[in-house]
Amino acid sequence: MTWLAWRPAAASALLVGTGRHVPPSSLTSMPQAVTTARALGAALSGERGVFDARRTKVVPEPADTRQVLDPLRRMAREPDVDLLLFFYCGHGLLGRDDRLCLALTPSSQHRSGGDPSPSLPFAEVAALMRESPARHKVAILDCCFSGRALGPEGHGIHLFTACGRTQKALFPPEGTLTGFTGGLLRILDEGIPEGPPDLGLSTLYDRLAVVLPTTQAPSTGMFPTGYPAPHQQTVNGSGHLALAVNPAHGTHRTPAGLRARAVFAQRLKKLTEPSPATPVPDPAILPQLVHVLADLARDATELLGPFDDFSIDVRRNHAVVTGTAGSPERAAALLSALVEALRAKSSGHPALPGVERALAHWTREVSRG
Repeated sequence: MTWLAWRPAAASALLVGTGRHVPPSSLTSMPQAVTTARALGAALSGERGVFDARRTKVVPEPADTRQVLDPLRRMAREPDVDLLLFFYCGHGLLGRDDRLCLALTPSSQHRSGGDPSPSLPFAEVAALMRESPARHKVAILDCCFSGRALGPEGHGIHLFTACGRTQKALFPPEGTLTGFTGGLLRILDEGIPEGPPDLGLSTLYDRLAVVLPTTQAPSTGMFPTGYPAPHQQTVNGSGHLALAVNPAHGTHRTPAGLRARAVFAQRLKKLTEPSPATPVPDPAILPQLVHVLADLARDATELLGPFDDFSIDVRRNHAVVTGTAGSPERAAALLSALVEALRAKSSGHPALPGVERALAHWTREVSRG
């Protein structure tokens, strides 16, 4: 059973972007922070979003905590609210006991053991949100070390963070959006062809967990890497909260939808391969890839026909990945059926040699047994 996302009847959102820094701050300027906060606010309160524009506020370049906490306090006091959302984009700083602090325009990171002054400890944001009678509270944090909000500090709040406890959230210097929220905005704009009617938090997390690590990020070391994988903390059924309508819903069996699904499958496949960042890939990804390719192969065959180049390519990939996932017999059976169909169509079919080589490989694997 697949749970549908739930649209809140009344939702309020406060979005904060801190990108400009003034003395005594020595933090790097991040002009993307404000444009990112505004873009997300527009997406969430636009025609596809679940938020009312009258209950959506963007705070750009806050210089002190009151500029953030005062409007958040007013939102937290609103009655009959289903969802209260807080978003921050900017520098994440380490405070007392390595807790997460959100940078303000004059903030600097210092090493005295206390909180950077001035700065906004996320614990204060979370405490204020917990006072709200809203059924659900959500915090989306696009900053370095944002994973430190997970756990007791964010108790009772659905957390969606750009990175883990010790990671940095990256942004392309030449772009207008950050890596994490930019990826989120692209999904909200393009949609998920095979996705549900509404885009819930867990659906967005699952998608970003594949898209971000397979999107090349600004170089930070010897090897090119993707953006950090996001982290999520759910509270009861908060993962089913819808943020927006899925604009691609119902297109999964169209040519455009099939292509988009194939691109996603390629990204997912990349995560199954060892890399400098992940020498041992997550073994749970491979079965997911088999499932994705099986559905794609079925739909492509039915829609485009069994001898379409796209259909043949997807069927071969599905068989090969099935074998890699530990079912060489099933892989050989799938490839054998494909070889027979291609030979019956034309002994000189251009795809036949590649499929025959794959069949020979998995036949040998079966015999080694």
